[in-house]
Amino acid sequence: MQDEARHRAQQDEWADEVLAWMSSQEEMDRALRDALRRTPSQREETIARMADALRGAAQGLTIPGSAAAAGVPEHILREWMEIDASFATALRAAHALAEAHGLRPGAAPTPAALQLMLNAIRKGAAWPAAATLVGISVRGFNRLRAEAPPVGALIAAAQRARSAKPGASRRRRPPKAAGRPPGYRIVQLDDPLLSPDSQPGDSPGGLSKRTPPGG
Repeated sequence: MQDEARHRAQQDEWADEVLAWMSSQEEMDRALRDALRRTPSQREETIARMADALRGAAQGLTIPGSAAAAGVPEHILREWMEIDASFATALRAAHALAEAHGLRPGAAPTPAALQLMLNAIRKGAAWPAAATLVGISVRGFNRLRAEAPPVGALIAAAQRARSAKPGASRRRRPPKAAGRPPGYRIVQLDDPLLSPDSQPGDSPGGLSKRTPPGG
């Protein structure tokens, strides 16, 4: 009994570490950007998010899942596909690659799908909605959690992270840069795909409301 409790505690600690690492990715990106002592252009921001969408698609995520992996609403991803023919072609090719290798919605989840699901739960989504986002049915999700106990531990850790009080300390988080408004990423406006003209919801001065960090 004690061994079982010790094992569960170790698994929970491991799961909390994984979630802490996931939540620190955006802060790490900011720290590396600060190390270069420059503000990224909006075009760089767009390309980086497109690359995240392509990576998700190549690992079997649907269009909604790929958009979530890129941290943008689905309609923004579809706008990118309409405006940028090269991106649309690349996204279709990524989906074809996933399909050719059996990485399709409803199949065995990939690490990218699991990460997306955990992030969705951490940000407030109920687990059925998070599972649907990556193409996993409720029954398939329950089977996965039963067959892979570490997945259940990660889900519980994501739920704990969601309910954690604001400002609670997390391990291995790099310091935030001073003087930045929370929830925004500062970029230079040079990309028509994310310009205020093409996205009315954007605010002037390079603060995009549609693509907050980790959003």
